[in-house]
Amino acid sequence: MSNWSAPQALSIPAGKLVIFCATHQAQFQQQIQIIDTNGQPITFQTFDGQSHSFPITGQGTGVNLFANGNGKFIMESGYQIQFRNDHSQTSLVAASTVEFDLNGIVYGGGTLFVTDDQGGPEPDYNDTSLSLQWFNSQG
Repeated sequence: MSNWSAPQALSIPAGKLVIFCATHQAQFQQQIQIIDTNGQPITFQTFDGQSHSFPITGQGTGVNLFANGNGKFIMESGYQIQFRNDHSQTSLVAASTVEFDLNGIVYGGGTLFVTDDQGGPEPDYNDTSLSLQWFNSQG
């Protein structure tokens, strides 16, 4: 498995509930991890209540979820995200972030990360898709 991409900052305030969902459609195996300030993968809770650790993995040309590819965690200061694949090239990463607000009140936000494993002639950024949503309050 090739090297991890450079760590990418998460635009999420500390202490907020984060929900994620990761899908893939790639010939090569794809992996995602969220790391703490020491560079160690964090643990998260799947929606059925089980505890798991990053990295998570997906493989196959049909669109499908990563193994344990959805769940939730509480954001802590310094968390970052990385991507990799088992092709010979480092994954290219792009992201788009939005904030959900109404009448000047921020209710949450989200980021869509997409990757390209450089396995084709031109980058198409369709190998991995990771959606992160955070909410300003819980319950």
